[in-house]
Amino acid sequence: MAKLTEVLMWWEKVPDTPRARSIMKGWIYEVAEDADYSAGSPTHEKPFYFVDIRIPINRLDLLAKQGLIRDFTKVILDAENSDRSPENARRVWVVINEIKADDWGIGGHLDWLRDYTSALDEVGSYQEPV
Repeated sequence: MAKLTEVLMWWEKVPDTPRARSIMKGWIYEVAEDADYSAGSPTHEKPFYFVDIRIPINRLDLLAKQGLIRDFTKVILDAENSDRSPENARRVWVVINEIKADDWGIGGHLDWLRDYTSALDEVGSYQEPV
């Protein structure tokens, strides 16, 4: 998750500061082996990964979305110690959900986005993910 967070922050152009990191959230859900179906069958050699990214609308352009999907796939396959073959890459599904500010509340408020945006104002150094 630390590496995925780093990659997301880089593509979203969020400075890697303690304030910005405190706003980044991630969850991992693992399903039972017999609940992971491919082609209608729970039997397959390697797991599938589904990454759901939720961000404010218009934070990423098409190039950033392509890079984010590519880099998330690389990070997951590297963590699994799998090669980056097309067969393995197809086991990683990434969905980017862009949400309008008035459709996303945190802490019972819609105006949480001001805190998110203000974290982007801090000066930080960018380091390209490896």
